[in-house]
Amino acid sequence: MTPLCDALALMLGQTFFWQAGAFIAAFGAASGALAATAGAMDQPRAQTKAEKLALVHAGFMGSAWLLATIGLLGRIDDAFLAVAPAPWWAIAAGILAFLVMVAGAWCGGEMVYGRGVGVRDRT
Repeated sequence: MTPLCDALALMLGQTFFWQAGAFIAAFGAASGALAATAGAMDQPRAQTKAEKLALVHAGFMGSAWLLATIGLLGRIDDAFLAVAPAPWWAIAAGILAFLVMVAGAWCGGEMVYGRGVGVRDRT
């Protein structure tokens, strides 16, 4: 969502969207850390059905989290207030994080719907 907030801030020139982007980036980094913890706990089981795909998924999602966190660091100042406008590199990190996350989400969907990771057998 940060790329959307960035686009709106640039088009409309309203500080609110820079603030919203910073808040969303912080929420995304925190929830991504929680999701990564759950994923790490499930990794051994996922690798039994999709060994390489589980590692690729983890790599994509870890990279997306890192990029999002880097973007967050550019969106806040020393007092943890939103920077308006965000620097170009924070905007670029948010866009890259989104693209990498889409690739990781595809891998996650393929693991569940294509390989049956986390799906209980009904036999």
